[in-house]
Amino acid sequence: MIITEIVRMKTVEGITKDEFIGIVDGLERNFHSRQKGFIDTELLYHDEENEWYMIQHWNSKDDLKQASKKIFKDKDAEDFVKSLDKQSVKMLILPKIATWANTL
Repeated sequence: MIITEIVRMKTVEGITKDEFIGIVDGLERNFHSRQKGFIDTELLYHDEENEWYMIQHWNSKDDLKQASKKIFKDKDAEDFVKSLDKQSVKMLILPKIATWANTL
């Protein structure tokens, strides 16, 4: 069963949008893409709320949990972890129920 993780977060003061996009690019290339069960990540930004949203898909909840345990200890995730306003981070972990796609 595919698992979707939705993370809402803000960055610490002083990090620009372009800087954060670069930090997340490094995180995806050097950390998430190397984790068992990782499928993909989307990064979104809400201008009015000054918040970032990361949407990830994983092959299983166990794969997600294992990666989540590693992220705070892995040197390839260090820049990402340091860039976050820890108080702002909120996560949802949900199983995929159905998918619709444009097939035209």
